[in-house]
Amino acid sequence: MVKRNLILSGGVAHDYPRTSAMLAEILEQADIRSEICEDFQRIGEGLLADFDLVTLNCARWTCRQPQISPAWRQQAGFEVSAEVQRSFAQFLAAGKGLLALHAATLCFNDWPAYSHILGAWWEWGYSGHAPLQEHLIQVRTDAHPVVMGIGDFAIHDELYTHPRIADTLTPLATGEWAGEHHPVLWVRDYGTARICYCGLGHGVEAFANPSYRLLLQRGARWVLRELEERSP
Repeated sequence: MVKRNLILSGGVAHDYPRTSAMLAEILEQADIRSEICEDFQRIGEGLLADFDLVTLNCARWTCRQPQISPAWRQQAGFEVSAEVQRSFAQFLAAGKGLLALHAATLCFNDWPAYSHILGAWWEWGYSGHAPLQEHLIQVRTDAHPVVMGIGDFAIHDELYTHPRIADTLTPLATGEWAGEHHPVLWVRDYGTARICYCGLGHGVEAFANPSYRLLLQRGARWVLRELEERSP
């Protein structure tokens, strides 16, 4: 049965129109049909009820930091209303899935529960990212069905570094930068919901990478409970 996915897309510093379209095509190959939405206020109007999965391919946050330009505030600024929080909470309480990509740790920073849903968050002045270049991703290939049989791979991408961890996480993949290994992929349960975060996915080059495409399909299938614990 085809599952329905809502891609929340948009923000700054990324080519979200192109990467969200690529993401929809990648997940279509796994029988997951996507709708792309850039109007996040619709979440509080009952939008999520028709979907089995929500994917975050976006960079939207309050933008109150003094270094943020007025143009970025206009493009990326978003405050999570009580209605949006309630709709997300109901969606997750129904045992549905969340696939969060790349800048998702930066998003929704005025929603206290969000960091516990995702498992980590971006902290201004502490978190950062390595340059957009080729990075080696080291995969714990036998650790989970999402990564089973996927070996280490190189990807042209931006590597997010030093996330603040909300609680204990076991990374399924890491990237090395400045002598440290940084988590780039993990899965977790949040109540009856399943969550998968992948810190990769800055631009078109990343979404064209075969290993990343497979991780996206696997991660989506896992949160939808279509990937058994020891089966790829």
